[in-house]
Amino acid sequence: MSDCESSEHSVSSENNSSTVKDVQESDVTSRDYKHVNISVKEGALEKEELRHGRGSRALLDAAGAGLQTECKRKYPTGIQKGDVAVTGPGNLECKFIFHGCLQKYGSSDAEKIYMQFISKCLKELDSQKLSSIAFPGLTSGFLKFPKNVASKNACRALAQYIDANPNTSLKEVRFVIHSEDNDTFKAFGDAIKAWDLSPNPDIERKVVCRFLINQITVLIKVDKIEEEEVDMIVNSVNKTLDLEKGSLSKALSTAAGPEMAKECRRDHPSGVTEGNVVDIQNIVIKCLEKADENQYNCVAFPALGTLYKNYPSQITAEGMLKGVDQFSKSHTQSSLKTVIIVIYGDQHAEISKAFVDESVPYQGACSGPERGTQEFCRQLYHRELHPPEYWTEFTLDKSVKFWKTECDKGYHKLVDVDSSTHKAVEKLVQSTWQSQKVGQGRDAKGLLELKYSSLKVLKVQRLENIDVYENYSHFRARLFHKAGDIGIFEQLSSLSQSTGDIATTKSLKEDSILKKELYPEINEHFLFHGTKPDTYKKILSQGLDFRMAGEKGMFGQGVYLAESSTKADQYTDDKSARSKNEKRMFLVRSCLGKIHLAKTDNKFQRPPCFQTGCESDACEHSERQRCDSVVGDGSWIFREFVSYNHHQNYPEYLITYKRV
Repeated sequence: MSDCESSEHSVSSENNSSTVKDVQESDVTSRDYKHVNISVKEGALEKEELRHGRGSRALLDAAGAGLQTECKRKYPTGIQKGDVAVTGPGNLECKFIFHGCLQKYGSSDAEKIYMQFISKCLKELDSQKLSSIAFPGLTSGFLKFPKNVASKNACRALAQYIDANPNTSLKEVRFVIHSEDNDTFKAFGDAIKAWDLSPNPDIERKVVCRFLINQITVLIKVDKIEEEEVDMIVNSVNKTLDLEKGSLSKALSTAAGPEMAKECRRDHPSGVTEGNVVDIQNIVIKCLEKADENQYNCVAFPALGTLYKNYPSQITAEGMLKGVDQFSKSHTQSSLKTVIIVIYGDQHAEISKAFVDESVPYQGACSGPERGTQEFCRQLYHRELHPPEYWTEFTLDKSVKFWKTECDKGYHKLVDVDSSTHKAVEKLVQSTWQSQKVGQGRDAKGLLELKYSSLKVLKVQRLENIDVYENYSHFRARLFHKAGDIGIFEQLSSLSQSTGDIATTKSLKEDSILKKELYPEINEHFLFHGTKPDTYKKILSQGLDFRMAGEKGMFGQGVYLAESSTKADQYTDDKSARSKNEKRMFLVRSCLGKIHLAKTDNKFQRPPCFQTGCESDACEHSERQRCDSVVGDGSWIFREFVSYNHHQNYPEYLITYKRV
């Protein structure tokens, strides 16, 4: 029907007084907003009664083959994302079926397209003088919207349309959630009860810029502060500490629960002293000092005073960054590593620009070519090589060459990570774990007998090996040069016959600490590598050397990496001596570069050529005309990620875990 990523359907009817005959009252949560009843119920759309009939997600089965014929006749070239296609009901007894093509969550404008789709459905409903409509939940299947995001945005879209169209014919909206999807049903029920219509969800969430102020990383982003995964969130309140006043306080209070408001009343019965615009710098310093007292690593601020106080954006940006600067100079040994300034509201563009302008004097501030462009890659190719900003043994203030020539403490150190990094790595292990695949495949022999279903991460350590990192960075620079020359490399999900995004990268949030200095322009990703007890120390000192791998690999002799922790776990002990003792795997930073996607096994000696009609690994074409890695994406249990260069991977994190 369309070449877009996924489609969802809603079903409408003209009845003003439809009832639900097969659902108990306790299974329905509802509210009236103005003259429209909005409800959520458990069930299946194909059994939903809107007037006489039914609509369903499985439309072809329920409505008959004529539905597809009508779609092709009316929309021969498909539809665009967010558009609504209108067809008759086929064999169903409702009046119309609305079809929409939505964007996968995490993609650009996904939330905006979702809300626009709901509005367009309601507008079409009005044009037909109909009164009731049913929507699915949009939280399962390919779209993968977080349940709270889908439910809140749906309520906001409804309210916005009803507010803007007081004479709408709409009388009833029903969200129908599968009876086994309890979490989604609860999310929609909670959203309808709370009916939180602020802030404006049309605003695109994004990272504006990232830079260093002395030893502290500062991240400016457009997002919702209540969803930040940090050690401390700063809230801007009125002097009475009334958390029901102000959209930020309301959002935080809703997310945190009633205990937060009780604690405010108990510990500060007289409220707090109100600050003013000249106090912004001091407020930031006091907050950061409080974070340091508690040994926190990461703090999130709103853009102080820019909403209801109407402070000038430039003044707020200047004061907040000066506060971070002054604190960092007077607390050089602080535990604090990251400050996130979260912007939201209708003035987000103006406020973002103010912070970008004020960030210019600071190291690494946002400037130069736009990310994702060839010019950006060319610029990075010429950049002087320094250690990553978050390393603690070999620090960013000195070049890699300096550390190698002047350092007397050895080339590599294994460092215990901070709590934020530990949580991020652990989350990646758990989010890519596939319990249903434990024991599957020849390399998993003996695992089923252990009867375990998950992994427990015990320790995460970061490898700071300045020698291995230098070699890796030189390889990465070659790929920057190549991408700057021939064009940005296609992502795996964009390749023909690919089964989708890389699971590890897909699981990382935009502001994750693991995304620091990660470059999708050259297909740099984090992947797992399982290692046996007698091997991991060699990797710590030497890196991952494909020459030490066996020659029996499905795609030849190379370094094999995995997007699933389940697959990496298969290689952490011998098949004949499986146990639940402590095991180790690496989380590896890998430059896949230009990817060759293989649907069948092939014993490559190196990545094949990508020139049309060639695709050989033994041709005379140059490295510039050759792929940089192979991804086996066929009918196997897991995908394979294979590289053939000694310096293509950096084993950055060592994970110690147990099978449980």
